[in-house]
Order: sequence, then structure tokens, then C-alpha cells
Amino acid sequence: MNMTASENITSASGTDRIRAWRQARRDAGMVKLELWVPEACRDDVRAAAHAIVTDSTRGPALASRPRRPTSSTSTGADPHMDAVIETAWTVPAIKAALEDSSLPREGEMTLRVVEGADPVLLATMHEYGDLPIYLSVGGAQIVVSVLLWPVSEQSDTARFNEFLLKAQRIVPLSSFAITTVGDQDVYELIGELSSKTTLQTIVIELRTLAENAIDATSMRDTFGSEAA
Repeated sequence: MNMTASENITSASGTDRIRAWRQARRDAGMVKLELWVPEACRDDVRAAAHAIVTDSTRGPALASRPRRPTSSTSTGADPHMDAVIETAWTVPAIKAALEDSSLPREGEMTLRVVEGADPVLLATMHEYGDLPIYLSVGGAQIVVSVLLWPVSEQSDTARFNEFLLKAQRIVPLSSFAITTVGDQDVYELIGELSSKTTLQTIVIELRTLAENAIDATSMRDTFGSEAA
């Protein structure tokens, strides 16, 4: 992934953003709940939970994010939602399609193309503490990633790396990696998709990776308390 030095520095602060996001919710009297639901019901349950949190007077001041009006078609459905992709996506095409689609919630994310040898899409996830997620397209796959924290800041690195390998099943649909940012190694969370996937799947992957980054930070905190 090609990013400028300033982009690298910004993205490396993802863990601090996640911690601030979690603390703000604790301060508002909120608690984390984990639910196991049938795969077919996942999106409906998430939408219902989001509506409950948004409407609750006990929760933090989360702005209501109405969905954009859908494009006019014979069925009234979003034309980008499950369209068959004949040619592979490009980064500019994904940005344009997301901005033209009703799939992202209003104000959910801000999109910007970071130019370089290969363009990268920066998606700032506002519902997750402005967490930066990077999306790149190469060959037959789309790669989305979040930079977590420098390896040098991790205590007992060898034991923690073993812990991450065992924890892969706890963070579904994402993989841990170590990537070089500037002159230091950084932990990274990665998701991969086909370059001919639907736009709806790309949106789901962005949300899933953001949620998994939060879980990854929680696991690091758990490891730290156990190591102590």
C-alpha cells in the first residue's frame, strides 16, 4: 500500500482513536453486548440495534443518520446494491459509487483518494471515532486495512504474536499482519475481497473491519492485563 509519510502517521493513531471512542461510550453509561444471530438476520439486527442506540435518551448524543433517497429505478432499489460486476473495481470507481449510493448511512464515512504509485481510498469511519480505513485494488482482489499500533510499543512481542494467531477465530473475516510504515513495524488488520464483488459487500467489509479493529484493541488490553 502506497501512502505518504503524513498519511502513515495519521493512520498509525488508529488505536488511540478507538480507545477514545470506547471511553466516550463508557462515560455515557453504555456497555458492550455481544449477540450471536443467524447470518441471514445479521444486517437486520444491526439496523435495529443502531436505531435503539440512536433513539435512546440515555446514550451519547449520536446524531440520527437518515438514509439518502434511493436512485429512481423501476423497482426503487439501489442500483449499486447487488449489481453483477462485469469488470473489476478501481479505487476512483468505488469512491464514486459509494458517494452516489444510499448504502452508507448519512454522515457514516468520508471518502478521499490518496494519490500515489497506486491510488488508495481513505475511508474515515465517523461512527467509529473517525477511524481511518484504507482500501486498495490490485489484480483480482480488494484489500482493506487498519493500522493499529507500532510493534515496538507491544510488550512481550513473541508471546503477543502467538496470542494473535490463536485469536484469529475471535476476529471473524479479518486477519492480523505486521507491515512496515516509514521506519517502523506496525500491527495491521486486513480484510480481502474479490475485485468484482458488489458494492454492498464493500460497505459491509468497511463496517466489519472497523468493528474488528475495536475488538483487536480490546484483546490487546486483555493481553496486557494478563501479562501484568
